[in-house]
Amino acid sequence: MRVLTSDQMRLAEKLAVDAGSSYEELMEQAGQGAASLLWNRERARLQQGGLTVLLGRGNNGGDGLVIARALLEALPDIQVRLIFCLGEQLSELAILNLARLEQFGERVQRFSLDTLPENLFTGGVVLDGIFGTGFHGSLPEGLQPVLRAANDGEALRVALDIPTGVNGDNGLLDPDSFQASVTYAFAALKPAHLLKSSRELCGETVVVPIGITEEMLAEAGGLIRMDKSTVRSLLPVRTADSHKGSYGKLLGIGGSGTMTGAVLLSMSGAVRCGVGLVMAAAPEIAMQPVRISLPEALQYPFPLGKDGLIDAGAVPKLLKKAADWPDAILCGCGLGLGPTAQQLVEGVLSLGKPLVLDADGLGNLARMGTNWLQKAAGPVILTPHMAEFSRLCGRSVPEIRENRISIAREFAQEYGVILVLKDSSTLVASPDGAVYLNDNGNSGLSRGGSGDTLAGMIAGLLAEGSTPVGAAVCGVYLHALAGDLTAAELTQYGMTITDVIQHIPQAFREVLAG
Repeated sequence: MRVLTSDQMRLAEKLAVDAGSSYEELMEQAGQGAASLLWNRERARLQQGGLTVLLGRGNNGGDGLVIARALLEALPDIQVRLIFCLGEQLSELAILNLARLEQFGERVQRFSLDTLPENLFTGGVVLDGIFGTGFHGSLPEGLQPVLRAANDGEALRVALDIPTGVNGDNGLLDPDSFQASVTYAFAALKPAHLLKSSRELCGETVVVPIGITEEMLAEAGGLIRMDKSTVRSLLPVRTADSHKGSYGKLLGIGGSGTMTGAVLLSMSGAVRCGVGLVMAAAPEIAMQPVRISLPEALQYPFPLGKDGLIDAGAVPKLLKKAADWPDAILCGCGLGLGPTAQQLVEGVLSLGKPLVLDADGLGNLARMGTNWLQKAAGPVILTPHMAEFSRLCGRSVPEIRENRISIAREFAQEYGVILVLKDSSTLVASPDGAVYLNDNGNSGLSRGGSGDTLAGMIAGLLAEGSTPVGAAVCGVYLHALAGDLTAAELTQYGMTITDVIQHIPQAFREVLAG
């Protein structure tokens, strides 16, 4: 499913107009479609309490005016109240539809913010048509009281496209944002409908067709929402006539004197994703948990130096093993930071093997400089959280959050990598410009070891034969789905990452079942 930013939505509308439609026709179809939904679902509420439309200056208000006209035509006994929240200087299309609405005479009442009647939101339906996808920054002065009153009232709150106060592209929001029970998304979902920072304010989101074809939406670009169908299509194929060598070999390099569990968690995640063979390359102290809890793993212990990190003398032999044995490499989980670890990261980048860099692999890369990515001899998947990505790209975390989609896409394209930008809603950006958005998962995954497990799942799928993009998308979605299944059984408070690993098979079952 396509998810469009505000700029991409404008492009899709232009494509429809260039194909023979008009902006007036698109607005009419949007309003009539939303009105039909309201008429079918909320007829009694509308008849009892009427319709209140919060109007801005732009075409989002025009959509609200079309809805009001359609409902007045369908329900002859309802009243419509228009609240001009930003004055009466309206867009051309909004002016056109206001004139059409005024033909209903006394059934339409007009108010400004200074002339609001009492008990305005005690019943009926209130439509938020103030900004739509056009909001960014902070709410204008004077608008907060009416939004608070609407949020505190008993009227059903319906947002048109995006609730006022919410940035449709990044999910950032004003504290006094409109809190919708239902949002009618015109033509396509927008990022704010899915991002966990904002989706609760959208309530139930319903896509309303407005005459823009799927081909036009695809041409406009947008994100691809991860779902079971997408993941199923990207999973590596398993055949009856196969053996362990058919499903790849993964070498996982990590661990240090103080980080002894990361390798176990990452290799456990990989094993649960179907890879044929895994080898844990770790110091002896980190190998002990692997021996006890993951007998499936082969072992390649390496010595530690006096600093508790990988000994410099171990790097050449480890790189030779990495060059000869695996189909894919995971490097960085619990590895530690330092010159020797940087030497190791430089080495695995040069081997030409499909590579996942996670955790301290990313930290060492940031110290080395991201120009090293352009020297990589094979496909590279990076799995940073926001702070790690900030160190890689040189931008602040707030700046990344405000422009996460464009920054992730630009980084992946510039360096030719697959970027898994981890957050409550994770993005996967590809060098070809495609960006995938995941919106499942929960706060129970916000604990130590979650990233190690995800990196192992991605690396296991990569070794097993998935494309780099496929491995990243499938790993992200299955990891989050396993987290949701775990939380449903154990709660977000009581679940552990070990519990999540145990639920990976169930996540596969749900995806494969359709």
